[in-house]
Amino acid sequence: MKTTIVSIKNFIRNMMNGTNDTSHKRVIALLSFLVLVAMVVVKAKGGQVDSSLIYVFAALTGGQSALSVIEKFKK
Repeated sequence: MKTTIVSIKNFIRNMMNGTNDTSHKRVIALLSFLVLVAMVVVKAKGGQVDSSLIYVFAALTGGQSALSVIEKFKK
């Protein structure tokens, strides 16, 4: 458990420093995907979620993923 926390701290530190290959776009895509999944589950269970908000997070997830792929091929 301790090694997992240390590796997460190192991952975030490397992302913030920009010295490593860790891309902030991947982190944004992952977080927006998790929010998107949560909103879809709430909507499927009958909750109130604005459809335009789902489209925004879907576009954010797809856009950040595409930018990450483009960045990978540019190198």
